[in-house]
This record gives sequence, C-alpha cells and structure tokens, in this order.
Amino acid sequence: MSKKDGNDLLERDLEEGGADQVPDLRIRDANDLLPFPEQNLGGSSMTNEDAHEHGSAYYDRQSPEKKNEIAPSSPTNSESSTEADVVQELPEWSGVTNTEDTSRSAHLYLRSREEQVAEQKTNTTGGDDTLGIETEGDSGSSQSDQSPESSSSSPAYEKNEKSDYFKKGRLLYKAASEGKWEEAEGIFDIDRNFVRAYITRGLETPLHVSALANNLDFVKKLVQRGEIRKEDLEIKNKADNTALCLAAVSGNVAIAEVLMKEHDDQLQRICGPKGILPVMMAAKLGHGDMVTRLREGSYSNFWTEEQDAELMMECISSDLFDIAKDIATDMIKEKSKLAVSHTAIEMLVTKPMAERSTKGKWKTFFGSKEANLREIQALDLLKYMLELAFTEDDLNTKEIVEKAPNLLLKVAEQGNFHFFKWLLYYYPELVWTTRDNFESTFHIAVKNRHKKIFILLHDMESVRKLVTTFIIEKTENNMLHLAATLAPKDKLNAVTGAAFQMQQAICWYKAVEKIVPPSYKYMKNVEGRTPADIFDEEQKHLLAEGEKWMKSTAKSCMVVAALTATVMFTSAFTVPGGNDDEGRPYLSNNVYFKFLTISEVSGMLSSSTSILLFLSILTSRVNKYAFRHSLPCMLAIGVVALFFSIVSMVIAFCLTIYLSYGHTRVPGLLLLFACVPIMFISLKFRLLVDIIHPTFVSYLLFRSSNLSNL
Repeated sequence: MSKKDGNDLLERDLEEGGADQVPDLRIRDANDLLPFPEQNLGGSSMTNEDAHEHGSAYYDRQSPEKKNEIAPSSPTNSESSTEADVVQELPEWSGVTNTEDTSRSAHLYLRSREEQVAEQKTNTTGGDDTLGIETEGDSGSSQSDQSPESSSSSPAYEKNEKSDYFKKGRLLYKAASEGKWEEAEGIFDIDRNFVRAYITRGLETPLHVSALANNLDFVKKLVQRGEIRKEDLEIKNKADNTALCLAAVSGNVAIAEVLMKEHDDQLQRICGPKGILPVMMAAKLGHGDMVTRLREGSYSNFWTEEQDAELMMECISSDLFDIAKDIATDMIKEKSKLAVSHTAIEMLVTKPMAERSTKGKWKTFFGSKEANLREIQALDLLKYMLELAFTEDDLNTKEIVEKAPNLLLKVAEQGNFHFFKWLLYYYPELVWTTRDNFESTFHIAVKNRHKKIFILLHDMESVRKLVTTFIIEKTENNMLHLAATLAPKDKLNAVTGAAFQMQQAICWYKAVEKIVPPSYKYMKNVEGRTPADIFDEEQKHLLAEGEKWMKSTAKSCMVVAALTATVMFTSAFTVPGGNDDEGRPYLSNNVYFKFLTISEVSGMLSSSTSILLFLSILTSRVNKYAFRHSLPCMLAIGVVALFFSIVSMVIAFCLTIYLSYGHTRVPGLLLLFACVPIMFISLKFRLLVDIIHPTFVSYLLFRSSNLSNL
C-alpha cells in the first residue's frame, strides 16, 4: 500500500464516517482498557506533574535538529493568547490541566505544526498532500502567499488541526485493536509520530493496544517500520504497564518475542504496577509458556533469589508445578537457600487435590487426563523438594523439620493421600503427631472420611493399636464417636442417592468399630452420649431419605420391568415366518431365528428377576443395618437385570424385523431407529455405574490392603 493510497483511504474514512461514526474512546477510564485494575495490581493515580510528563511526551519527541531550532524564549502577547487556547483544547489523555505549567508544551505544539507546514510548502513540486494542503493550481498559489505563521497561528486553523488529530487517534485505536494494519499504516505515513503517540485516556500507544488485543501481525509490522526505538518499547501507560506487560497478561508468546528481540531480551526487566515483573503477571494468570520464555537466558543477568522464590510460589499457586521444579533446580545451581522452604511445601501440600471421586475416575478413563497429570506433577515436585531438603547441605531445613507436624495435620485435613504417604516416608515419626487436644491425623481422616488415609492406618497394626485409644480432650470423643457423625457434604454428594449415602455411613461406623477397643463402643462423651446414640441421632434424617429413595426407585424400575416382561412374553408366541402343519417354525434352521429365541428367553427371565427383586425391596422391613448389604445389593442386581432385559428386547425386535422382511431397505431403516433405545441405555450407563459401584466397593472398602503402589 503506497503512501498516496494510505492518505486517500484515511481521508475517505474521515469524510464518510466523521467523528460521529467513531465511538469516542477517550472518555473511557484507564482501568477499562487494562487487565490489572488499580485495586488488583496497583495501578497508579497520576498527579498533575505526572500527567504533564506523560502528556507532553508526544509533542516533545522531535528530532534533534527540530529541538535545536525551537527557542525557549517567551512568546509574544498574541502568541501567548493562542497558546492558552491550545492548552485548553489539548487532548484529555495528554494530562495537561494547568496553563501555567504547560505553556512550554503548547508552544512546542504550535511551533512543530508550523515547521511541518513550512516543510510541505517547500516541497510543492510533487504535490505532497501529507497534511491535506494543496500545492498545485490556484489554491496552491494562494497558500504560498501566506506565511507559515499566519496560516498556523489562527485559532480556527489550530482547532481544525486538533480535531483532525483526534479523528486520526480514534481511527488508529480501532485499527490497532482490530488488527487492521493498512488503515493504521495510512495514518503513520501522514504523521510518523503516531507510532508512539498516546491514543487513549489510559495513555496507551498503538503498541499497547495491539499487544493487549493479541494482534501479532500488527505488532510485528509496527515494530519493523523503523520509527520504533528501544525507548518506545519502554513507554508505560497510566497503570505503569509496558507493551510487554500486556503481552504477558494475554499470554501471547509470539508478541513477547517480537518485543524482546527489538530490545535485546532486556525488556522483561522493566516492572509494571507496584514493581511486578511481566513474568510474575504471566505466572499469576497461569501462562506457563510465557513464564518459560520470559525466564530464558535471564537468570544470571538480573534475577535475585528472592524474585525466584516469589516466582516459584506463584507457579505453585497457579498449578505450574513443572516450571516451579525448574526454578528450584536453577536456584540449587546458584546455591540459593530459598530453593526449598516451608512456605513453598505448605502451599503445595495444602492444594485441593484430594481423593478423586468415581466421576473423576471415569473421566480419566475416557481420555481427560489433565487432573491426573496435574496431580502427578505436584507429587513429583513435592518429592523433589523433600529430597533436596535431605541431601543439600546449603539449605536451611530447620524450619521445615520444626513445622513438619503441622504440615501433616493439614494434609490429613485436606485428604491428599499421596502427599500424606510421602511426608511419612521422609518423617516416619510424624505418625504420632497429634493436635493439642490429642486428635491424631487418623482421627482427622475418620472425621473427614478420607478412606485411603484410614486404610493406611488399618495396615499399620502397631500404630493402629495405640492411636485408636486416643481420646480427644474437652469433648471426650473417641474415634468411633467421630465415625458416628454425619459425613461432610462433599463426601455425601460424591455418592448417588440417599440410600447409598446411608450405606457409606454404616460401613464407616462398622469399620471403625472393628479396630477400636471393645469398651469404646459403649463409652460416653462429655455430653453423655455413646457412639450408637450419636449415629442414630445424626443419621436419622438420612435413614428416612434413604428408605424413601430406595422404594421410589424400586417402584419406578418395577413398572418398566413389568412392561418389558409383557412384551417378551407376547413375542415368544409370535413366530416370524409362520409354522408348518406340525407346528414347527419354518425358520427353525435359520441361525438368526436361534438368536431370536435366545434373546426372547433371556429377556423374559431377566425382566422377571428384576420384578421379584424390586418387589422384595418394596415389601422389606427397612432398618439402618439393611442398608449395609441387603437393600443395595438387591437394587443393584435388579437394575442390572432390567438393563439386560431391555437390551434383549431391542435385539429380539431387530431380529424379528430382519426375518420378516428379509434383505430390503425397510428393515434397514427400522433397525436404524431401533438403535435409539441402545443409545439411551449408553447415556444412562453412568447411573448404572453409580448404583453398582458403591454397593460392591463399600463391601470391600475397609479390607486390609497394601497401598504401597497407590
């Protein structure tokens, strides 16, 4: 695109759209355009002096030759009046608020425009219309008769100049935010100083706007124009963000590489709001690739060990565990004592990565492994830090050792089994850790229903026999009292249906009852209640809800099973193809007919079985111990039989259609629609799993097992 084309395009946009067609972006608050408001990352509130410094920067950026030509002498009376008018109408983003403080900026503005007009006047041979001034014909002759001072010093002329300036600024903001380089290039060709001009009230240059909008091509072409200098890349907006800061916020590594390449990879040293480095901003928002790129080749240059330690903490907080490990490795190479600290380990082990539910396991099974990978990386980082704490002599591990018991208590509260196991591996004596009220980590596991931690205690027989005798001070509750209480809401919601929630409660109570001393079953706490009393009182509502849920589910399933049995019974006496004189089917030797017979018989038997099981649930006497095995088992087997009967019915239907119509298009279309019930069954497969899984897993839940490979 030539300079002439760019000018024509810009003038056409201004004539057709005008100022009314472009939204006034100057009235927006700075925080509307910035990702880090002042209350979050500490944007700056500017004084008049700061605003003057930012606002006059554009007008002061002249070439050395022009700066030498500008005389610092005071203007005449007429010039002073003109300058005052200019000051009152300067852009809002210029930060100019006081005529007395900004007379120099206004004077420079007028002089710079006069010089540009004078330069255009001397270049009349080519008819250059960079500033929209005709240089040919009569109008050119008439303008040549006027002096630069007379044409540029009139208030009307200055008002038109500033109005045109604002229009260009609006168009430039729109082009930079939308990535329209051709439109922006036309403006730059008219006035190259626009490449570094403030075009928003937030004191943002086109580079700021395009970097935040992720317009890579725009940024690349803008930087490659040649007018951009290193100091232009360091320009900060009103919130103290450079263009690299905004690129770090958006997470666009390619834009960051373009900016750093033009600045010799030192631009990342310039801090943003409240002294926050761009790499820290990227870490806060979880942009791992950006963090890695901003750290490359910069460790030995300007990073301090305090900054690295802070960055490692931010990476742990944002789940960037692999990058945190790399930072710790670099710090070890630099002999930093902050590579491993109690604070970092505490933040890591207390992150919410507790036991995954059935839903999480099935999600991982079907291909989503993000949560599993995150847990593996976190565990790898913990083992690495604990190993460093024991092998590196330069590290100060005293604080880690002293506060390790508190770490284990927090892990037991959180339920991170793998972290719990590895802390015990490095600190075996922590198994006896208790709170001030003699509440051990295994009491905490029972209270919060952390199954794997409890099973670990179950396998440690020597520890189990002593820890189970601990009685909590003040309340005088033993471990069985804690097992009798209602489970936390997150554990209850992990199980489908009140009946299976009741099953989990009775299984926990019975499992703890087996390992505590026999006398503890009848021990009363400070309130005079035994564990059984607490169980009956707190599980009373759950027992009633479980009975209601169990019977309503059985009633609904029995209706479906009865309909299925009716269909299968009728289809058994309807033989496709008919019978011969002796009553034998004509298609008895057909292999598909044999499959039809098998599907009809199996469907009839399975539906009848499910009816009997559901009927037993409806007529059974319900008590809390019935929820442990009998009722859940009957419901699970009945639901499996019902699903099997429905599948058999659909198969029998498809085979009957095939045998009746043969190889034609009709059975093919009907079979296609017959797949809909099968698809419905696949959608409800999760419900089947949620019913079967708690039943049989709860039965085997508290069996002694080896968890060394977990």
